[in-house]
This record gives sequence, C-alpha cells and structure tokens, in this order.
Amino acid sequence: MRSTKHLTSMGFALLLALMLALLLTGLSRMYTMNQGLQAIVENHSLKMDLVWAMRHAARERAVLLHQILHATDPFARDELVQRFNLMARDFIAARQRLESTRLDATERDILRDAFAFARRGELAQQTIIDRLLGGETHDLQHHAVDEVVDIQNHVLGHLNRLVAYEQQASQAARQAASDAYRSAIGLMLGIGGLFLLAGGMVARYVIRRSTRIERALQSEKDRAEVTLHSIGDAVVTTDELGRVTYLNPIAERLAGWRHAEAVGQPLARVLDLRGGERNLPLLTGFNPATGDQTALRGQVAGELAARDGQRYFIELTTNLIRRQADGATEGAVLVLRDVSQARELSRQLSWAATHDALTGLINRTEFERRLHALLEDARASGREHALLYLDLDQFKVVNDTCGHAAGDELLRQITHHLGEHVRSSDTLARLGGDEFGVLLDGCPLAKAAAIAENLRDTVAQFRFMWQDKPFDVGVSIGLAPITALSEDAHALLSAVDAACYVAKDKGRNLVHVYEPNDQETARRRGEMEWSQQLSQAIKEDRLLLHAQRIVPLGNRPYAVEHMELMIRMTDTSGRIVPPMSFIPAAERYGLMTALDRWVIQKVFQRLAGSPQQSRHALCAINLSGQSLGDAGMLQYIVDAFASTGVSPTRICFEITETAAVANLRAATRFIQRLREMGCSFSLDDFGSGMSSFGYLRQLRVDYLKIDGAFVRDIVNDP
Repeated sequence: MRSTKHLTSMGFALLLALMLALLLTGLSRMYTMNQGLQAIVENHSLKMDLVWAMRHAARERAVLLHQILHATDPFARDELVQRFNLMARDFIAARQRLESTRLDATERDILRDAFAFARRGELAQQTIIDRLLGGETHDLQHHAVDEVVDIQNHVLGHLNRLVAYEQQASQAARQAASDAYRSAIGLMLGIGGLFLLAGGMVARYVIRRSTRIERALQSEKDRAEVTLHSIGDAVVTTDELGRVTYLNPIAERLAGWRHAEAVGQPLARVLDLRGGERNLPLLTGFNPATGDQTALRGQVAGELAARDGQRYFIELTTNLIRRQADGATEGAVLVLRDVSQARELSRQLSWAATHDALTGLINRTEFERRLHALLEDARASGREHALLYLDLDQFKVVNDTCGHAAGDELLRQITHHLGEHVRSSDTLARLGGDEFGVLLDGCPLAKAAAIAENLRDTVAQFRFMWQDKPFDVGVSIGLAPITALSEDAHALLSAVDAACYVAKDKGRNLVHVYEPNDQETARRRGEMEWSQQLSQAIKEDRLLLHAQRIVPLGNRPYAVEHMELMIRMTDTSGRIVPPMSFIPAAERYGLMTALDRWVIQKVFQRLAGSPQQSRHALCAINLSGQSLGDAGMLQYIVDAFASTGVSPTRICFEITETAAVANLRAATRFIQRLREMGCSFSLDDFGSGMSSFGYLRQLRVDYLKIDGAFVRDIVNDP
C-alpha cells in the first residue's frame, strides 16, 4: 500500500510537471512569437512610413517645382520655393531615419539607387530654381520636364520597389509568424500528447494496482468472513458509537438476531448480556469512542438472553479497533464463547468428583472431607457426633448368583431404604463395593446406637427380588463416636471399620460399638494395620527369606539336602518382623496369594542365579489355602519353571492339612499337575485337623509333617 501511494504520487507529480512544462513552453513560444511579430510589424511599418514620407516629399517637390515655374506672383513664388525647400528637408530627414533602421542588403541597394537619383534630381531641381530666381525663364519648363521629371520618376520607381519589397518582407514576416505559431501549436500538441501518454500510463498503473489491491482486499475480506463463519465462537463488531456492524452465524444463533436486522442497532439491544453480583446489564451505553469500558476489560463472564428466550452462559472478550495512522478508535470486536456445555460439564465433573455414579450418594473422598469437618467441629465446639460403617452381609451371594446387574440394583434399592431412615442433617455415603458410611451430625452415642439399630433392622426386613428369586440381605454395622478426644479422620475410619468386622465375626447382622478399650476391635485394627504394612512391604520389596535345614534323627543322611524356606518382613525402620505378626492379617485380608507369589519368584530367581550351589538342595515352599483356590496360581508356577529354567525336582511345596481338606478337589488337581512335572509335596500340620488317613490316599504327598502337639511326650505319656 505504501509503495502504491508513493508510485501514484510520483505519477501525478510527473503529470503536473508536464502540464507546467507545456504551459510554460507554450507561453514562452507565444510571447517570443508575439514580440518578434510586433518588432517586425513595427520595423516594417516604420520603413513603410519613411518610404511613403520620402515618396510624398519627392512628389510634392515635383508639384511645387511645376507651380514655381508657372507662378507669376513673386511673393507666391517665394512661398512656393520655401515650401519646396521644406519638402527637401523632409525628404532628407526621412532618408536619414530610414538609413538608421535595420536594413538588409536588398533594401540598402534599392535605397542607394533611389538616393543616387534623388541627389541628381535635387541638383537638377536646385539648378532650375536658381536659374528661375536669377531671372532666367527660357526653356526652364522644358528642362524640368525633360530632366527633372525623368529623374523624379526613377526616384519614385525605386521607392515603389522598396515599398513592394517591404510588403513582401511583411508578408514573409507574417508567414514566419504563422509558421512559428504552427510550430508552437505542434510543440504544445506534442507535449500534450506526452502528457496524455504519461497520464494514461499512470492511470493504467493506478487502475491495475487499485484493481489488484481491491481484489486482494476482497480476498482478505472473504477469507476473514469464512474464518469468522467457521470459528466456533460468536463474533460481533461495532462502529465507534457502539452500533452493530457485523454478526457471524454463531453470534446470530446466540443473540437470536439475523445479521441484516442487527446492523445499525445499539449493541445492548442485540446482546442482552447480564453479569456481576447483581446480574445487571453489561453493555448498556457501550461506546468504544469514549474508551470508558472498564467493566468489559479482559474476559467477562455473564448470562446472555437470546431474542427467542434461550439463555447461554458466555465468556466475553472485547478489543477496540484503532486506526494505525492516529490511533483513533473506529469500533470494537466482541468475541463471545458459549461455555454453557462446559459449565454443565464442569458441574457434572464436580458432582462426579464428590458422588457415587451408581447410587447418587457422596463418595469416599467427600465423606472423608465431611468427617474431617465434623471432627474439627467437635474439637472447636465440644459437640458430639457419630460415625457408622455399614457392610452388607449377603451382597456377594446376589452378585455371584445373578450377576453384577442384580448387585447394582440391590445397592440402589438399599440406598433408597437407608436414605429414608437418616436425618436431613446426616450424611449417607457409599464408601466402595457394598460398604456404606453415615455421619450423624450432633448425635450422642446412645442416640447413634439407636439409629444404627434402626438401619440394621431396616435392611434385615428388606427382601430383594431379582427375576422371581428372593434374597434376604443383612448388614453389619460398626459405630464410633466423634468427640474432641478422637485422634483423626483416618483413625476414626480404621476404628469403625474394625468394629464392623467384629460385628461380622460375632455372627453378622449386628451393630458393634467401638470403645477405646475394646480388645476385639483393637485386634481387628491391628490386623488391618498389618495388612496395609504387608501390602506396602510387597510393593517395596521389604521381605526376606530364611532357610531352615531339615535333618534326619538317625545316622543315615538324606540323599539330598532338605531345607524349608521361611519369610520375614522388614518394617520401615529396618526391624525384622516375625511371620505370626502379619500372616494372620494376610490370611484375613486375602494377601496370602500375593505373598506366595513373591516367595516363589524370589526362590526361583535365587536357584536360577546359583545353580551349582543349590543343585543338590530340595527347597520346601509353603503354599496357603488361598493359593490352592486361586485359579491362576498353578499356571504362574508352571510359567516360573519355564522362564527361570529351575528343575521341578528341586522344589517341594508344603500345604497344610486344613487347607488341603478345605480345597480337596483343587488341591488334588494342583498336586497331580506339579508332581507330573517332577515337584514333590509335603502335607504340613497333620494331626491338628481332621487327621484322616483316608485323605492321605487321595492326596499323593511325598512327605508327612506331623503336628508337634500330636507326638509330644509320646515316649513318656502312658
């Protein structure tokens, strides 16, 4: 644009220069022609006047001479002589003036001849006058006629030639002036042609350049409109007075105005946008020219009421349009982003972050937050609250029998019944699976126990129907008070969870109240804590293997060395924890399978890493009843043999009599498959359970480990 401006300015400056040159040249030529023609006319006029004056004087002298010759009165003759002499002076004066003018060669030749005859005639005339004045009159007239008249005729003839020449010169001057005029006209026409040519070239360039610029601007406008039509945000532009000049399709949809209808309307009329604490109109009096739009600086959130009654939550961004030349405000651009869906999604995500999707109850995270708030309130105000932990007793039966759809429906119906028996100030939450929690706000322990018993009774009386199959459902409830002396939220949840497990251990469908000196709850809490520590120890690889040799009592040694592998745990301080501290917790909370897999992995890695040292050793590994019932354990052991290359003949698996009898079919299949690979088996703690030799016929074991209590004092006891 800047180069076009410069080129256009240069082009028109050139045209102006040509116009000035044409005008000045034409004026100069015209002035020169006028001056030359005027000088020529004046010169020729002067010459003509002088020639005519000389011719007149010559003729007058001839006439006066004739009158003198015929005059009889002396006085009259003297007067005529005076006049005759006066004409001579006039002739001489005119001749002298003519000679002082600019004469060319031809004029000088003619004048020279005329002057020669004039002098001869003057002498002849003077001779006649003198003779006449001397009294001689004889033959004077004849002499005047014969001599003077002839000379006079030659003088007039030469003067006539000079007149004719001057006329020709004047005609030539006029012709030269005409030629100069035509030349000037030609020059002016030439310069005018150049001017037209230059003007045409400049105009052609400007037109072509302007056309390209217009096309480029139109293309940019089209692209801008396509862009504005394509973007997902609403775009509205206004002039400097705040009147709408443009709406893209998204803005048309949000505002409920068509573009043609909105153009020229005040912005506040097209966009009914409200916001702020008092929900006041935000665009009333919108005027970009004043620059006083402090309320709309940055990003503004508000609610837009469309023309058709629809309402949208939007985020508004406003920018002023300024001229680059002087920075003056030409209008404004408003970008409106519809955040209605995002706001609803945010609300849903916020709800989902604090609620259970299946039951609609609050989830564990929000429950713990509210529990913490109640605990803070108890410490600050001394008020007493209560915490309930509910675990359904027959939920697994419904899930296993009818599937998860039935289990989900059971949870929804239980939620409905429980919600009918808690106060509006209380909090009911689903903590996970079939476990629920209740926070009783401002509720002493006795009242909380009554509410817990009411909830237990409500669930006990509920009968769940699924595809014409009835199911009785019970619930075990743990109850703990929330007082200023309570430790923290985690301790409260641990305590009430332990109390719930105590209720289950006592026969299920019971309410157990946690008390600080409750041994059963303390033991259950200890097991829960050990289960958590064990899970963390497995993840952090803080377990150890100890080997205990098995030697014969007699003098005959075993063909191969026997050893039983024992497990220990290292706590976070590095202290070694004996197995009976964490094994019961592992058995109760289903961690034995993970523990057995860790042992198998480490033993196989050790044997594979030092085959020379351990090739003659038979390693006994204890397997729990949970591992025997685990469908994936058998394949895990087979894969471990394949991946490490350990010989199955080096491994002896120990299973307890109680676990084998409880899972007799699974144990039989387990033993048979691994014995076929070369493993040996040992039946541990024989005599502490059924002690049936009939089971030994079904369980093909290689070693029998009799419980110590069965054979203790066998020699001395009668």
